[in-house]
Amino acid sequence: MARKKSASNDVASAIGELAEPIERVFTELQLLATVTADVLTGITSDGRRAESNDLGVIAAVADGTIARYALLGGAGVVINPGYLADVQSHLEWRQLGRDGRARALILDVDPESADPYDYWEMEWFRIPRDEGRRMVGGPYFDYRGADRFGLTFATPVQVAGEFVGIAGADVPLALLEPELLPILRRLPRRAALVNHENRVITANTPHYAIGARVRPTSDSGATVVWDVVADLGWKLLLIPEG
Repeated sequence: MARKKSASNDVASAIGELAEPIERVFTELQLLATVTADVLTGITSDGRRAESNDLGVIAAVADGTIARYALLGGAGVVINPGYLADVQSHLEWRQLGRDGRARALILDVDPESADPYDYWEMEWFRIPRDEGRRMVGGPYFDYRGADRFGLTFATPVQVAGEFVGIAGADVPLALLEPELLPILRRLPRRAALVNHENRVITANTPHYAIGARVRPTSDSGATVVWDVVADLGWKLLLIPEG
Protein backbone atom coordinates (compact mmCIF):
# COMPACT_ATOMS: atom_id res chain seq x y z
CA MET A 1 0.00 0.00 0.00
CA ALA A 2 1.37 3.37 -0.94
CA ARG A 3 0.99 6.05 1.74
CA LYS A 4 2.11 9.56 0.97
CA LYS A 5 3.62 11.45 3.86
CA SER A 6 2.20 14.78 2.81
CA ALA A 7 -1.07 15.32 0.96
CA SER A 8 -1.57 17.60 -1.97
CA ASN A 9 -3.49 20.75 -1.18
CA ASP A 10 -6.59 19.29 -2.83
CA VAL A 11 -6.50 16.10 -0.80
CA ALA A 12 -5.66 17.91 2.44
CA SER A 13 -8.58 20.24 1.88
CA ALA A 14 -10.88 17.30 1.14
CA ILE A 15 -9.85 15.54 4.35
CA GLY A 16 -10.70 18.59 6.43
CA GLU A 17 -14.04 19.04 4.70
CA LEU A 18 -14.96 15.38 5.13
CA ALA A 19 -14.17 15.53 8.84
CA GLU A 20 -16.12 18.73 9.52
CA PRO A 21 -19.69 17.36 9.60
CA ILE A 22 -18.53 14.38 11.65
CA GLU A 23 -16.89 16.58 14.27
CA ARG A 24 -19.92 18.85 14.40
CA VAL A 25 -22.15 15.92 15.31
CA PHE A 26 -19.85 15.13 18.22
CA THR A 27 -19.82 18.78 19.28
CA GLU A 28 -23.61 18.61 19.57
CA LEU A 29 -23.41 15.32 21.45
CA GLN A 30 -20.95 16.71 23.97
CA LEU A 31 -23.56 19.23 25.09
CA LEU A 32 -26.11 16.44 25.48
CA ALA A 33 -23.58 14.36 27.43
CA THR A 34 -22.75 17.30 29.71
CA VAL A 35 -26.40 18.03 30.52
CA THR A 36 -27.05 14.34 31.25
CA ALA A 37 -24.02 14.11 33.52
CA ASP A 38 -25.08 17.28 35.36
CA VAL A 39 -28.60 15.93 35.93
CA LEU A 40 -27.34 12.60 37.24
CA THR A 41 -24.63 14.23 39.36
CA GLY A 42 -27.25 16.40 41.05
CA ILE A 43 -29.36 13.35 41.88
CA THR A 44 -26.36 11.47 43.24
CA SER A 45 -25.46 14.49 45.36
CA ASP A 46 -28.93 14.29 46.91
CA GLY A 47 -28.07 10.80 48.11
CA ARG A 48 -30.40 8.77 45.90
CA ARG A 49 -30.24 6.66 42.77
CA ALA A 50 -31.63 8.12 39.58
CA GLU A 51 -34.84 6.75 38.07
CA SER A 52 -36.08 6.82 34.50
CA ASN A 53 -38.46 9.71 35.19
CA ASP A 54 -35.49 11.88 36.16
CA LEU A 55 -34.31 11.79 32.55
CA GLY A 56 -37.44 13.40 31.14
CA VAL A 57 -35.64 16.74 30.99
CA ILE A 58 -33.27 15.26 28.41
CA ALA A 59 -36.04 15.15 25.80
CA ALA A 60 -36.06 18.94 25.39
CA VAL A 61 -32.27 19.02 25.09
CA ALA A 62 -32.34 16.25 22.48
CA ASP A 63 -35.05 18.10 20.54
CA GLY A 64 -32.86 21.19 20.52
CA THR A 65 -29.89 19.12 19.32
CA ILE A 66 -31.93 17.74 16.43
CA ALA A 67 -33.27 21.19 15.55
CA ARG A 68 -29.80 22.77 15.49
CA TYR A 69 -28.24 20.30 13.09
CA ALA A 70 -30.25 19.14 10.10
CA LEU A 71 -28.13 16.00 9.63
CA LEU A 72 -29.58 14.35 12.73
CA GLY A 73 -32.50 11.97 12.44
CA GLY A 74 -32.59 11.29 16.17
CA ALA A 75 -30.72 11.96 19.38
CA GLY A 76 -30.79 11.12 23.06
CA VAL A 77 -29.13 9.16 25.82
CA VAL A 78 -28.89 5.42 26.40
CA ILE A 79 -28.30 4.29 29.97
CA ASN A 80 -26.00 1.54 31.16
CA PRO A 81 -28.08 -1.44 32.32
CA GLY A 82 -28.39 -1.57 36.09
CA TYR A 83 -27.65 2.10 36.69
CA LEU A 84 -31.22 3.27 37.25
CA ALA A 85 -33.18 2.29 40.34
CA ASP A 86 -36.55 1.52 38.75
CA VAL A 87 -35.74 -0.23 35.45
CA GLN A 88 -32.95 -2.49 34.27
CA SER A 89 -32.45 -0.78 30.90
CA HIS A 90 -33.58 2.57 29.52
CA LEU A 91 -33.13 4.99 26.65
CA GLU A 92 -34.36 8.56 26.48
CA TRP A 93 -34.35 8.99 22.72
CA ARG A 94 -36.07 11.37 20.32
CA GLN A 95 -36.64 10.38 16.70
CA LEU A 96 -37.49 12.74 13.85
CA GLY A 97 -40.72 11.69 12.16
CA ARG A 98 -41.56 12.04 8.48
CA ASP A 99 -43.56 15.15 9.36
CA GLY A 100 -40.39 16.80 10.72
CA ARG A 101 -41.43 16.55 14.37
CA ALA A 102 -39.36 14.86 17.07
CA ARG A 103 -41.09 12.14 19.07
CA ALA A 104 -40.09 9.63 21.71
CA LEU A 105 -38.67 6.44 20.22
CA ILE A 106 -40.28 3.52 22.03
CA LEU A 107 -38.33 0.26 21.91
CA ASP A 108 -38.55 -2.91 23.97
CA VAL A 109 -35.32 -2.87 25.99
CA ASP A 110 -36.39 -5.38 28.64
CA PRO A 111 -33.69 -8.08 28.71
CA GLU A 112 -36.31 -10.62 29.81
CA SER A 113 -38.59 -10.09 26.81
CA ALA A 114 -38.66 -12.43 23.80
CA ASP A 115 -37.00 -10.03 21.36
CA PRO A 116 -35.43 -7.07 23.17
CA TYR A 117 -33.57 -4.22 21.54
CA ASP A 118 -30.30 -5.29 23.17
CA TYR A 119 -28.38 -2.06 22.81
CA TRP A 120 -25.86 -3.16 25.44
CA GLU A 121 -24.49 -5.62 22.89
CA MET A 122 -24.15 -3.10 20.07
CA GLU A 123 -20.78 -1.74 19.03
CA TRP A 124 -21.80 1.91 19.38
CA PHE A 125 -22.59 1.22 23.05
CA ARG A 126 -19.87 -1.31 23.87
CA ILE A 127 -16.92 0.77 22.65
CA PRO A 128 -17.73 3.88 24.73
CA ARG A 129 -18.44 1.60 27.72
CA ASP A 130 -15.40 -0.66 27.44
CA GLU A 131 -12.83 1.72 25.95
CA GLY A 132 -14.09 5.09 27.19
CA ARG A 133 -14.04 6.72 23.76
CA ARG A 134 -16.41 7.99 21.13
CA MET A 135 -17.66 5.69 18.41
CA VAL A 136 -19.62 5.63 15.15
CA GLY A 137 -21.53 2.45 14.34
CA GLY A 138 -22.60 1.59 10.82
CA PRO A 139 -23.46 2.11 8.09
CA TYR A 140 -26.33 -0.31 8.66
CA PHE A 141 -29.97 -0.60 7.67
CA ASP A 142 -32.01 0.51 10.68
CA TYR A 143 -35.18 -1.59 10.53
CA ARG A 144 -36.41 -0.74 14.01
CA GLY A 145 -35.85 2.99 14.09
CA ALA A 146 -35.93 4.60 10.67
CA ASP A 147 -36.02 1.99 7.86
CA ARG A 148 -33.02 3.52 6.09
CA PHE A 149 -29.24 3.31 5.97
CA GLY A 150 -27.66 5.27 8.76
CA LEU A 151 -24.90 5.73 11.29
CA THR A 152 -25.11 5.91 15.07
CA PHE A 153 -22.75 8.37 16.75
CA ALA A 154 -22.04 7.85 20.45
CA THR A 155 -19.91 9.47 23.12
CA PRO A 156 -19.59 8.23 26.72
CA VAL A 157 -21.35 9.88 29.66
CA GLN A 158 -19.59 9.59 33.00
CA VAL A 159 -20.53 10.60 36.54
CA ALA A 160 -17.71 10.68 39.11
CA GLY A 161 -15.61 8.52 36.80
CA GLU A 162 -18.33 5.91 36.34
CA PHE A 163 -19.70 5.08 32.90
CA VAL A 164 -23.46 5.66 33.06
CA GLY A 165 -24.37 5.54 29.37
CA ILE A 166 -23.89 7.29 26.05
CA ALA A 167 -25.13 10.44 24.40
CA GLY A 168 -25.88 9.55 20.83
CA ALA A 169 -27.38 10.53 17.51
CA ASP A 170 -28.69 8.75 14.45
CA VAL A 171 -27.49 10.23 11.17
CA PRO A 172 -29.27 8.97 8.04
CA LEU A 173 -26.90 8.51 5.13
CA ALA A 174 -29.50 10.17 2.94
CA LEU A 175 -28.73 13.38 4.85
CA LEU A 176 -24.99 12.93 5.35
CA GLU A 177 -24.07 11.77 1.84
CA PRO A 178 -24.97 15.10 0.14
CA GLU A 179 -22.44 16.75 2.48
CA LEU A 180 -19.67 14.28 1.63
CA LEU A 181 -20.16 13.22 -1.97
CA PRO A 182 -19.44 16.61 -3.62
CA ILE A 183 -16.08 16.63 -1.81
CA LEU A 184 -15.18 13.20 -3.16
CA ARG A 185 -16.28 14.13 -6.65
CA ARG A 186 -13.72 16.94 -6.77
CA LEU A 187 -10.89 14.45 -6.37
CA PRO A 188 -9.14 13.35 -9.58
CA ARG A 189 -9.27 9.62 -8.77
CA ARG A 190 -11.87 7.14 -7.69
CA ALA A 191 -12.33 7.69 -3.98
CA ALA A 192 -14.19 6.10 -1.09
CA LEU A 193 -14.73 7.11 2.52
CA VAL A 194 -14.59 3.99 4.69
CA ASN A 195 -15.11 3.24 8.36
CA HIS A 196 -12.98 1.33 10.87
CA GLU A 197 -14.01 -1.97 9.27
CA ASN A 198 -13.17 -0.70 5.76
CA ARG A 199 -16.88 -0.58 4.96
CA VAL A 200 -17.94 2.05 2.47
CA ILE A 201 -19.78 5.08 3.84
CA THR A 202 -19.89 6.81 0.48
CA ALA A 203 -17.85 6.85 -2.74
CA ASN A 204 -17.55 8.86 -5.93
CA THR A 205 -17.80 5.69 -8.00
CA PRO A 206 -20.58 3.08 -8.41
CA HIS A 207 -17.96 0.36 -7.99
CA TYR A 208 -18.44 0.54 -4.20
CA ALA A 209 -21.85 0.09 -2.58
CA ILE A 210 -22.74 1.52 0.83
CA GLY A 211 -21.73 -0.92 3.55
CA ALA A 212 -19.55 -3.06 1.26
CA ARG A 213 -16.18 -4.05 2.68
CA VAL A 214 -13.23 -2.98 0.53
CA ARG A 215 -9.56 -3.84 0.68
CA PRO A 216 -7.36 -0.75 1.14
CA THR A 217 -4.68 -2.36 -1.04
CA SER A 218 -4.27 -3.15 -4.71
CA ASP A 219 -2.13 -5.40 -6.86
CA SER A 220 -0.41 -2.35 -8.27
CA GLY A 221 0.19 -0.93 -4.81
CA ALA A 222 -1.25 2.38 -5.96
CA THR A 223 -4.08 2.79 -3.47
CA VAL A 224 -3.44 5.80 -1.25
CA VAL A 225 -4.92 5.84 2.25
CA TRP A 226 -5.43 8.95 4.36
CA ASP A 227 -6.81 9.25 7.88
CA VAL A 228 -9.93 11.41 7.94
CA VAL A 229 -10.92 11.00 11.60
CA ALA A 230 -8.12 8.92 13.05
CA ASP A 231 -9.66 7.93 16.42
CA LEU A 232 -12.77 6.63 14.63
CA GLY A 233 -10.73 4.71 12.06
CA TRP A 234 -12.35 6.58 9.15
CA LYS A 235 -10.14 6.77 6.07
CA LEU A 236 -10.12 8.19 2.58
CA LEU A 237 -9.09 5.72 -0.10
CA LEU A 238 -7.78 7.02 -3.42
CA ILE A 239 -8.11 4.06 -5.74
CA PRO A 240 -6.18 3.33 -8.94
CA GLU A 241 -8.09 3.04 -12.20
CA GLY A 242 -8.61 -0.35 -13.70
